[in-house]
Amino acid sequence: MLLDDMPQPGTTVGPWLILERMDSGSFGVVFRARRAGHPEAPPVALKMARAPRDPRFLREAELLQRVRHPSAPQYEDQGLWTAPNGHRYPYVVMEWVEGFTLYDWFREQARSSRELLSVLAQVAGALAAAHACGAVHRDVKGDNIRVTAAGRAVLVDWGSGWFAGAHPLTDTTAPPGTGAYRPPEQKAFMWHFRKELEERWSSQPSDDLYSLGVVLYRCVTGVYLPPCTDGGEPVEREVLPPSAMATLCPELEALTLRLLSEDKEVRGTGGQLAREAAVLAQTTGPEADRPILPTSSAIATEKEGQVPPVSSASEELSDTERGSPPSEPSDTSTQPERPRRRSFTEALLSTSLAGMMGGLVVVLAVELLRPGPPEPEPAPSLTTREVPAPFSTDGGVAEEALSSVENLPSVGVPYESLGAQMPKKPYPWQRKPPCDRGETTISGGCWVRVWGEEPPCGPKMFDHEKGCYKPSTDMPRAPTSGEP
Repeated sequence: MLLDDMPQPGTTVGPWLILERMDSGSFGVVFRARRAGHPEAPPVALKMARAPRDPRFLREAELLQRVRHPSAPQYEDQGLWTAPNGHRYPYVVMEWVEGFTLYDWFREQARSSRELLSVLAQVAGALAAAHACGAVHRDVKGDNIRVTAAGRAVLVDWGSGWFAGAHPLTDTTAPPGTGAYRPPEQKAFMWHFRKELEERWSSQPSDDLYSLGVVLYRCVTGVYLPPCTDGGEPVEREVLPPSAMATLCPELEALTLRLLSEDKEVRGTGGQLAREAAVLAQTTGPEADRPILPTSSAIATEKEGQVPPVSSASEELSDTERGSPPSEPSDTSTQPERPRRRSFTEALLSTSLAGMMGGLVVVLAVELLRPGPPEPEPAPSLTTREVPAPFSTDGGVAEEALSSVENLPSVGVPYESLGAQMPKKPYPWQRKPPCDRGETTISGGCWVRVWGEEPPCGPKMFDHEKGCYKPSTDMPRAPTSGEP
């Protein structure tokens, strides 16, 4: 869909009046809209495909109608919009969720373990509702969780989801998702069947629960888990308990480590997790009210160890407004030199005593919160034919381009160590379209790709769709730093 073909503010799409364009990604564009002729009506999010008759949007509409839960966006409508060129583009309309992404919410002010337990209970409830109707989200991550000012947590962007009976859309071995959040058994499958193009990973509720564990771990510690592969074949890894890097209550740590278990049965079910987190949010002692802050032993590391990053379309295409407006770039020349980053071994040595004591607490807490036999919870029947145990197959959907590592700067991680998000609008000094050859038009500005660089792109470049970009300009400018 060309820029001129998109619906403009003030036009109608079906019964909906377009108010403004909010966000865009590889597969669609998000608009804020409201019902035409009803100025008192609340705003909605209208998500329109970039490609005519894109079946992804029919699937997302179907999922939103199946998953009825306060922590999932409420479905409103779907339809086809005829562009001036005569092409018909599908769209889906859902509740407008005003709030921060989870990581932004966590950074906005000091949050406590009790607050995070409340968010966890709500998101787990949405997953339980999805799993109960044979659906999986398949892209649970911090950027897809919104927290409103009232504390309501909503799991958004169901476009990568799957449900039993859904028609396959792609033929990739791995389903859509985000690299750092994939469970180890899925990565082992991807390696085992890397040469078997007909095999498909069977997406399961336990995948979503593991991803939610990664969300908690990164939210609290500010870092991803160590990689479970060396760029290919799975390897053994040692995961530091969150208490080695941040202050949190033992109950929250135990739940996090349980979700990160390499034994998927230990993760339990979404329903169990929702109930346990809700009870703990109400009954845990005063320690849960302490703010979660980095400890002196916190390790500032890059994304998920050293896993090669890939950009995420879903980081650009969201169902809600971003938490903060863009700001002008700042000069890095006045920034103080950052302290030397300690190695993993140095951190372990410096925290040995604390780790020994914290480990005992974690082990006891994990055993106390270890679930019994999982309750019956319908899981998608995805196997298409027999493959060597313990693997099974399913029909994948969406594009592998959705696989990514998020590059949102997070608590405990220096902003300079991660790539900056692509701004929603061009800088005042940036070249505007039409762009020259070799330049790319992104969010209304001209950008130059830095070949040979991959996300996260560092402090002077911006991450976008598997590449690193710099804004194009006709004159020298000061270097940029931080999020635009």
